[in-house]
Amino acid sequence: MKIKTIVIAIVALAVVAVAGTRLFNENKTNDQSDVVKPLESIKVSVVKPTVMQFEDIVTFVGGVEPKEAAIVASKVTSNVTVLDVFVDIGDQVKQGQLLARLDDSLTRRQIEEARAAVAAAKASISQAKSQLQTTEKDYVRYKNLYQEQVISRQQLDQIEGQYEVDKAKLDQSQRQLEQAEAQLRQLQVMMSYHDIVSPVNGVIAERNIDPGDTVGAGSSCFVVSRQETVKIKGTITESDYPKVRLGQLAHVTIDAFPGVSFDGSVSRLSPTLDASTRTANLEVWIPSKGILKPGMFARVEVVVGKHDGIALPKEAVKQLAGTGEWYCFIVGPDEKAKQIFVKRGIETGNLVEIIEGVSAEDRVISPVVRALGEGVPVEVVTQ
Repeated sequence: MKIKTIVIAIVALAVVAVAGTRLFNENKTNDQSDVVKPLESIKVSVVKPTVMQFEDIVTFVGGVEPKEAAIVASKVTSNVTVLDVFVDIGDQVKQGQLLARLDDSLTRRQIEEARAAVAAAKASISQAKSQLQTTEKDYVRYKNLYQEQVISRQQLDQIEGQYEVDKAKLDQSQRQLEQAEAQLRQLQVMMSYHDIVSPVNGVIAERNIDPGDTVGAGSSCFVVSRQETVKIKGTITESDYPKVRLGQLAHVTIDAFPGVSFDGSVSRLSPTLDASTRTANLEVWIPSKGILKPGMFARVEVVVGKHDGIALPKEAVKQLAGTGEWYCFIVGPDEKAKQIFVKRGIETGNLVEIIEGVSAEDRVISPVVRALGEGVPVEVVTQ
């Protein structure tokens, strides 16, 4: 019994020892966790704000249009059938080039009739001239006989009247010839309308007819675009209107060509503003370079002046999530990151203008890394 008591005592002492050791270790761990470890420095790169010249711009959006677009319409006076079409959409054409041919059989018959009328009028003139020459000789002879008192006044009056009638017949025949010739010329002009030709150099933008179609006067057959130069039409506000002048430089970006800028100029500016919208129309013309096509969406920046300012790389300026505020980080005198809210201006290339918030002497962290925060120690490795 005594030995059993001793064993129980020894086991109890062991349990107490183990529990004590565990409690000691836990207290030690807790004591270590209460010690504040110093923050490690983040390696960063810094830049100095760049002093540079910025362009003052007025912006608008619009669609690319051909500088000129000629609607080629039928000039025939009656409905006719299309016989042949020689071009298709996208074809380059020259001024005077034959685009289509219309049925001219009716006009040909009319021309034949007009030529016959001209010939008949000429024959009538020849006959009238011959008759007038004969009557004129008789009239002269009768005048001499009357002066010699061989014939009466009544006989002279009769031949004089016939002479005037024959003169009138000749005049009428000449007028008929003029009318017949005018009709013939008109029909010949109308005959030329059956050959539809391009009025300008350009490209076929629209084709509205096919062989077998019936067209009449004024029917639109083709649209020929002159696209060596294209234009972008847009509107500007009343406040921007005084800044814009003809000939000012314009930077154009096209959604179809990201990262590429095309230069043009303000070529047309409305002299008046719309009374309801208080806006004015303007056009910017740019060389198409063979790649800018009508219908493309364009953004235009018209350069209306220049000013000096400071700039930062875009990667140094971030937007505060869920707000319209922008910020950057600078390295403070204590070598810690300091968050600065800034006001942005114009973007140019990879730089953005900073209107307010930083000065030219600040060391701005660029790029902004995720671990950065207010008061975080930093180590500048490049600048």
